[in-house]
Amino acid sequence: MSRIVTCVALVAMLTSMGTALAQEGTSWYDRVSLMGYFQARYEAFEGPKDDEFMFRQMYLTLKADVTDDTSGLICLSRVGGEGPNIDLYFAYLEHKINDEWTLQVGQVPCWFGLEAWEGSSSRLVFERARILEGTTADGIVGFWWQGASDRGVWLRRNPTGSEPMIVLGACNGQFREADMNSHKNISLDIKWARDWGLFGASWLDGTFSQMVGDPAAKVTTDRSAVDAYIRYFPNPWGFQAEWADGELLGRDRDGYYLQGMYNTGTGTAFVRWEDYNAEAPAAVDAAQVGVGSEGYQALHLGYAWDLDPSNRITVEYIDADRTSGAVGERETVGDSYGGVQWQFSFR
Repeated sequence: MSRIVTCVALVAMLTSMGTALAQEGTSWYDRVSLMGYFQARYEAFEGPKDDEFMFRQMYLTLKADVTDDTSGLICLSRVGGEGPNIDLYFAYLEHKINDEWTLQVGQVPCWFGLEAWEGSSSRLVFERARILEGTTADGIVGFWWQGASDRGVWLRRNPTGSEPMIVLGACNGQFREADMNSHKNISLDIKWARDWGLFGASWLDGTFSQMVGDPAAKVTTDRSAVDAYIRYFPNPWGFQAEWADGELLGRDRDGYYLQGMYNTGTGTAFVRWEDYNAEAPAAVDAAQVGVGSEGYQALHLGYAWDLDPSNRITVEYIDADRTSGAVGERETVGDSYGGVQWQFSFR
């Protein structure tokens, strides 16, 4: 059913964009562009998990410049999991108010921090830091564990000269689902771009609601976070670090990573250390996602080989420990694995 809804929504939006372009007398292909990337991976695990070939993720983005000031963007994604789980990852309108201000309305990817904001095609390591993303599969849940897009409105002040980019947003706070409460999440992101690299900070405050228990009842908890990051481009040596702290699903969470890089001319070698911690769950968290996790520490070693502007092969080994289990029965287990990934991107 969800795939049918996705296809209907996509056809409807494409039809409306095509009508607008036809009314202007402009050929549709002059104002429409397609971009995206695919990631195929093989992973080998040291623990009981089976080694496997993975179609890790796919993102296809269609952009239509309906007028000189307004664009429509649609992204279909397929991220991990079993079966053909095609999802409408984002769909929004972007309107240029003037040279200084831009408005985004719809289902929009977040501007939070660095790794949550940037697409996976830009990242050297296989996965985002656990504090920012995480997964429900191993019980380690980061601030954007359901994906980095949400429904709302964002106002962006575009930088001039040495000024930062400033983004103020208001959204449901339920990721890509309908809102379950009237308390909207608000956010502020400040981003500086320099010739040598990037740095910035983000702030998010709001709530998240879900149905838990039997019989199910709605539980609303705080969802708040702060983030700070810096990236020094590898020329040939580089450095990247990010820290985030906040509350999600009734638990205080914090984490960081430190990453060193070396550009060889044909690729980039990298090493990263990351640390994630979540305090013991409050009573309200007993039936929620993430109850079984407390910590994650990992050392990442890898090399990303750029064959050409569109093709990248990445080899990475992750030596990790994960702490999980019920309160009073927690234990640390190894969570190490290695793999090789081929990424193809286009625009």
